[in-house]
Amino acid sequence: MTGSALDVRGDTGMKNKLITLGLLVLILGGAAGIHYRIPIIVTAVSVGLALFAGVSGLRMVVTRTAVVATNDSLDPYKEYHTGLSAQLYGVLFLMLSVPLGAFGVLYWVHGGDPPAALMEAMVRSPLISGLAAAASGTALVLYGLTRLLSGNATFVETRTRPFERRLLGVYCVGIGALIITMGVIRAAAPGTLTRLRDAGIARILELAK
Repeated sequence: MTGSALDVRGDTGMKNKLITLGLLVLILGGAAGIHYRIPIIVTAVSVGLALFAGVSGLRMVVTRTAVVATNDSLDPYKEYHTGLSAQLYGVLFLMLSVPLGAFGVLYWVHGGDPPAALMEAMVRSPLISGLAAAASGTALVLYGLTRLLSGNATFVETRTRPFERRLLGVYCVGIGALIITMGVIRAAAPGTLTRLRDAGIARILELAK
């Protein structure tokens, strides 16, 4: 390997370490802001992380490459995704940016004590809770697909065995699909899940007699 190639690898490694350190500092700053109830810090950190996630996700989608750290150390093991799996990771990052940004804005507006009526309305709303469940399920499915679509070279550092990641991928896709189905039913046909639950309990009690 030439000296210039070694220099490039060294520069990239140092850049990644600085990015990881910066993210850790941001997260610790956000935690301190929440603990001491300083809205401007929490909002700045949340919106900053949302922008970082959004820009990173867009880059992954466009370039079809994604280097994903698997832990929070300064020199973590990484997964090297290319093609469709990298784009799926990009979509995941874009999805993550939405709740991060929304949390920052809500904290700025309401502080650490959002109105109880607002929270209750969001939880009780079939549309909001259903869409939230469907989005969570979609994220789980996308993550599962990154396990199934990636080759062995992606996990050269983490040394994840093919059987393990495929099993995890199938599990995530299956559970995610179930959550999506429940979310869609919740949003489109409120009360259906409750009726199905009650009917199931009644059937079990009938069989137990």
